[in-house]
Amino acid sequence: MINIFNKILSCFILLIFFPLFALLLLLVIVLSYIMHPKYTYYPLVPLGARLTMISGLQYFTVKGKVPPKKDGPYLFMFNHESMFDVLMLAGAIPYYINAIGWEGIFKIPLFGYMAKRYGAYSITHDNTDKAKETLKAAEKILLVDKNSMVLSPEGQRTITGEMGEFKKGGFHFAKATKATIVPIGLIGAYRANKRTSWTINPGRLTLVFGNPITADDYANLSVEQLRDFTKDTISKLINP
Repeated sequence: MINIFNKILSCFILLIFFPLFALLLLLVIVLSYIMHPKYTYYPLVPLGARLTMISGLQYFTVKGKVPPKKDGPYLFMFNHESMFDVLMLAGAIPYYINAIGWEGIFKIPLFGYMAKRYGAYSITHDNTDKAKETLKAAEKILLVDKNSMVLSPEGQRTITGEMGEFKKGGFHFAKATKATIVPIGLIGAYRANKRTSWTINPGRLTLVFGNPITADDYANLSVEQLRDFTKDTISKLINP
């Protein structure tokens, strides 16, 4: 009986969640033809993201403080749990951010097109030289445009629910740009939706901002040490 109820509830959620999510994506796409996304990001994207999470019966809370825009730009790094991650990040960060994402997400209908229009950078895991070229091109966002970025060191969503291996590319990127890293812990997204399923489970989503890690903080750390330190920091945010 409980399983039947859960299936009915999940279908009900899907009928509301995905149309609303699609509407948000379409708005971002249409507006991208009118002006640069940084001029339409706030309050459209944070508000739209929060409403979309509500439609999925998710209670969203933020812990810690988002660093002020004036002290940026920042490189926000997070543990990658599910499709809700992008909504949690958008709902918590109140100013324009760009992104570096795995090339696979750019193939997702509508979402992938939105990401391209938004100006996000597609990175491959199978070609190291090409990945380095992408990261080099993306340096402009931080160094020239002075805009912050989000990046998942894992590269892809977890399948098991456990945090995966952190790749070094993002930390070479941080070293090259001397960006302030903002560790973020995402809690509940894997429960809400697993990578291998379209089922959405209602519940609580929590985003935790950690203390920024400045270029001075990691100046004497190797790329590997910085990677491990950041992973340990995020791990403590999701498992306090």
